[in-house]
Amino acid sequence: MKKQLTLIASVAFLAGVISMSSCKKADTTAPVITVTGGNDQTASLGTSWTNPTATATDDQDGDISTSITVTGTVDPNTKGTYTLTYSVSDAAGNKADQAVVIHIVNDAEMYTGNYSVHDTVPTIPAFNYNITITTDNTVNGKIHFAHYSAALVGFADYQNNDNVYATISGSTVTLPLQNENPIGTDNSSHDFSGNGTVTQTSAPIMFNITYTDHDITNSTTANGCVQTYTHF
Repeated sequence: MKKQLTLIASVAFLAGVISMSSCKKADTTAPVITVTGGNDQTASLGTSWTNPTATATDDQDGDISTSITVTGTVDPNTKGTYTLTYSVSDAAGNKADQAVVIHIVNDAEMYTGNYSVHDTVPTIPAFNYNITITTDNTVNGKIHFAHYSAALVGFADYQNNDNVYATISGSTVTLPLQNENPIGTDNSSHDFSGNGTVTQTSAPIMFNITYTDHDITNSTTANGCVQTYTHF
């Protein structure tokens, strides 16, 4: 009789275990990935870059951060928008993906757009023209002066003068010595250099440049030329 009771108890225990096992829910919940700094981030062009760190937690497996893999690359030396994908799977095979958008930006981006320019040159009347400013794709703080709309007028109101550039750092504008040719109606060669100041960063953005225009072809030099740029 004792053996029979023991056998019955064992069968009952096994039945309970089987019953409990059959009632246990399958793990269908994916892990959660959290990226340091968020899913949309911005970095300055030309600065060193390291992919953001991330953590992953699972309702069954706990911390599985060491299992995270990252696909995609960011080129910190080229302006653009990049996407990194963080992925991880738990022990049950549930996978989580988290896309992170990285914007590599030129810090002078706020200065892009169309400007009216008031240009004064000693010995001749002041003149006005429009110009478009863009930012460089690989050098932070570098801006380019290009002709506005269908007009061919570029920097200093010369035709076909679209390759002049400057740099902006804080409120300082620098126009490095550079040669442009052929430009103007006579296809001449000019050296430009100068510096200036950002005078207003709220709308309308304004800055000025005091520059020297050395006309090599015609052996003339204009010193103390002043441009005032106003965004429109």
